[in-house]
Order: sequence, then C-alpha cells, then structure tokens
Amino acid sequence: MFTRNKTPPEYVYRGLYLYFSGLSLRRTSERLSYCIKRNHVTIWNWIQKYQPKIIKTKQRRICEFIVDETLLKVGSEYTWLWVAIDAKSKEILALSISKERNMFVAERFLLNIIRDYGKHPVSTDGGDLVPHGLSIP
Repeated sequence: MFTRNKTPPEYVYRGLYLYFSGLSLRRTSERLSYCIKRNHVTIWNWIQKYQPKIIKTKQRRICEFIVDETLLKVGSEYTWLWVAIDAKSKEILALSISKERNMFVAERFLLNIIRDYGKHPVSTDGGDLVPHGLSIP
C-alpha cells in the first residue's frame, strides 16, 4: 500500500531557496538528495503551491555601464558576445549573443539594459556602434 511521505517544511524552504538561488529543478533535487529524496517535479509543485515572491533586499545603485562586445568562434561559426557590467561593482548586468555586429543589435542590447536599470552613462572601448541619443561621457 502507498503511504504519503510528507516533506518537513525545512526541506521545502531549502529546496525553494536552492531553486531561487539559480539552480535548475533537477540540480535542486540532486542537492536535496543528500538529506531527503525528492524529484524535480515535487520541487516544481512546491513552487506552484507556495508561489514565493522574489524579494529584492537591496536596490542596486548603478552609476555607469561598461559595454563591450567580442567575436567568438563557436564550432565553425562566428558569434558576437555582448556584455554590460556595472562600473563600480564589476557585476555583470546583461549578456547577449548575436550572429551579427551592427547598429540594430547594439541598440537593442542597450535598450534592454536601459529598460532593466534605467538611463546611465555608458563607457565603451571606442567602437563605432554606440547608438545616438544615449548618455555617453
């Protein structure tokens, strides 16, 4: 006969913490398996049941973006990697990959950063693809 194996709340909290810290459902399940066996579907059910809200404990204070792009060879193809970091904390704010390097890709990348973090000065390596109308020192 099947008996229900109710999970103690401290393991549910730990599972939710691991998932919202950036682990996938399967990785969270693997990490929990050291103390209690639960599969990834169970963890997904916890997320649906408790619907935890992500809490921002500290508002980021960004004073300047540093934006750069670099060409990478992935297999036999070339790909552009775009990155934006906070000048003060050196934290990566955004990453993007594109097949092309042109004004449209650069503008879309910068507009997404502005949407997420607001308008701030932008520093670059002096490339020619910085869209007009953005605040650049």
